Amino acid sequence: MDYRKYLTEEILPFWLKYGIDEECGGILHQLDRAGNVYSTDKNVWFIGRALWTFSVAYNTVEKNPEYLKACETLFRFYDKCTLPNGRLPYLCARDGTPVEIRDYYYSEAFAAIGCMQYYRACKRPEVLKRAEGYFDVLYSLYKNPETKSPELNSDNPCNVFGLEMIMLSVAQFMRNAGINTEKYDALAKEAIYNIQNGGYVKDDLRTVREYIPIDGAVLSEPVAEYICPGHLYEAAWFVFCEGELKNDNEIRAFGRKLLDYAIPDADKDSISVIRTGRLNPANEDYIWWPQCEAIIAYRLAYNIFGDNEYKKLADRIEAFAFSHFADTEHGEWFEECTQTGEVVSTNKGTVLKGPFHLPRMLFVLISLTETGSILKYLS
Repeated sequence: MDYRKYLTEEILPFWLKYGIDEECGGILHQLDRAGNVYSTDKNVWFIGRALWTFSVAYNTVEKNPEYLKACETLFRFYDKCTLPNGRLPYLCARDGTPVEIRDYYYSEAFAAIGCMQYYRACKRPEVLKRAEGYFDVLYSLYKNPETKSPELNSDNPCNVFGLEMIMLSVAQFMRNAGINTEKYDALAKEAIYNIQNGGYVKDDLRTVREYIPIDGAVLSEPVAEYICPGHLYEAAWFVFCEGELKNDNEIRAFGRKLLDYAIPDADKDSISVIRTGRLNPANEDYIWWPQCEAIIAYRLAYNIFGDNEYKKLADRIEAFAFSHFADTEHGEWFEECTQTGEVVSTNKGTVLKGPFHLPRMLFVLISLTETGSILKYLS
């Protein structure tokens, strides 16, 4: 497959045409199959995620002025939705009015990397200032023992694997702008250390838990056993990226351990969003984003280690994903399908789906197929 062509002709145009909100700013991401808006509420994650996506597309794929135009529309929405304390809501109305504020800080994480990548494209000091501002808010929350990891509820304080994983990715995409690299390099090392030593990795069970109790808390079932394979695949390839950047075999080996703990059953063609846990352990349907993360992780592992088993897994999952999630009529991917490939949800965007996981997968595959390494993606 020509991943570059697929990205620039099937994926990004869909969001440019239907998603970018020229009237109010930001992005309208709750879209049906044909791009019709069914809700104007905006998950603030996707302001930063879309800003990151179109900025990286401009910086590494093609200097398309439409990408920069979209970036500016996204960036200006932060004037409307940023709270007086510098934090960001989880959900806002179309005009930026907060609708829902949550304890965790994914909105700030995606805002930081989105603004930093946009700064790389436009070189405007105001964009850099906002990127660093969101990062400083994010990092202060991450380092504060009372806010480092949000609680599931007031009775169950815990550390969260997904947050450590996100901090590693944030470090990588703040650092590649070439500003304050020592600060972001230190964060990357800290995040990997915490992933390795935070109690998440259970070698005896060959698995990785999402939540680890702190301060003597006891997590109830099913939270205590919750595993998120999608996060595990993400973490594995984020660690691989650090190993490649540092040319460090110990880091590469740790990434391989994470990946090997997530290998799917031999008779499955795609990756479930969960293995067990609180979302719905009886639901065997598949959603789009873990497929993307697994494809990246196995392609990158094959690139690094040359193990054909990784290539076979990547080929199998990629074949399933492109034949069942991809919409050849309207572009983009469907949200959800069954194990046998019947589409469950035809929505192209939801409160948790927008232009991020799929284009990010394509950025990585472009880097691997066109240059033979991950370094172009990270540059």
